[in-house]
Amino acid sequence: MAYEYMTLAELTKGLGKPDITNVVDEITRSTTMLADASFTEATGMLEHQGMRKTSLPSNQWVAIDQGGKSSKGHKELFKDELGMIESWATARQKEGMIAPNPEAVYAEDERDHVTSMGLDVESCLIYGGSKVGEFKGIMPRFNKITEAKDLSFIRSKPQFITLDNGGETDESMSSILMVVWGSGATNMLYPRYAATRGIQITKGQWQTVIENNEKFFQRDTQFLMSTGLSIMNRFAALRIANIDTSDAALATSMPKLKKNLFKAFTLLPKEFKSRVRIYAPGSVLAGLNDYYAGLVHPVTYENAIPTNAVGDVRFDRFVLRQCDSMLDAGEDVVDGGLAAGEAA
Repeated sequence: MAYEYMTLAELTKGLGKPDITNVVDEITRSTTMLADASFTEATGMLEHQGMRKTSLPSNQWVAIDQGGKSSKGHKELFKDELGMIESWATARQKEGMIAPNPEAVYAEDERDHVTSMGLDVESCLIYGGSKVGEFKGIMPRFNKITEAKDLSFIRSKPQFITLDNGGETDESMSSILMVVWGSGATNMLYPRYAATRGIQITKGQWQTVIENNEKFFQRDTQFLMSTGLSIMNRFAALRIANIDTSDAALATSMPKLKKNLFKAFTLLPKEFKSRVRIYAPGSVLAGLNDYYAGLVHPVTYENAIPTNAVGDVRFDRFVLRQCDSMLDAGEDVVDGGLAAGEAA
């Protein structure tokens, strides 16, 4: 499906710098959610602030001789901080001397750094926020089960929605995320006024270094990225939590998951239904396939070799994207209570 936003690969390639263009495709090859994500400029260098709509203006039916009352919808102020991640690649002259094309050897190492950075950023996008320098990811914002009484008022009082799939064993749970990328929805961030967007790659010059009284020619390359996450609409992401994928639990967890998938989809606003992406770890996809034999099929894509190489599957009427950065069975049970940022 076509989309109207800039991904990280497109954003970075748009800078027109060969050193970046030659390696940034590794992000698309190694990640799923990060490769899909839209990017927008933050309001500041270190943080992003904005207003999130919580309700629409009210209206009234009036008689011909009756005036109307003014009204406006309600909005809430939100603030998201950006994080920074850094990596260094070290090229030694002698490592390239034994290869027909030394620069190809160094470039391969640089691609590995970009791959590793992409995976770390994707992990932070999902779970981040607990370590110094990280930005707050999706899961920490969806850390409270949305009760039935809250769902009954969800249109008039929006909140981050987390549906309960019934699992009860700490550190053995999985989740599914439904994310809407793009304008007015879920966005990754890059700093305002930054000359370099996406991954900044800075190559140094060959220089002499001394280790244990031995000299080497060495060239260092820095990889630096400043980014964050902003959910600009409380319906732009949903979580199905507490999915138990152990063999003993499939008979109860998979039927409930099928029900929750449809329930989550119905909770999306109409304008989001055609834009939503559904992400799941491999254990959830395998559990669905084990329990619903014949209903789970690999999605085929033109020009992919093999045609199902992307890893997406079709379950009933939904396309689920396998995201390897999501834990197969390592999440804690999500309970009720006040969600992080709920009162903000």
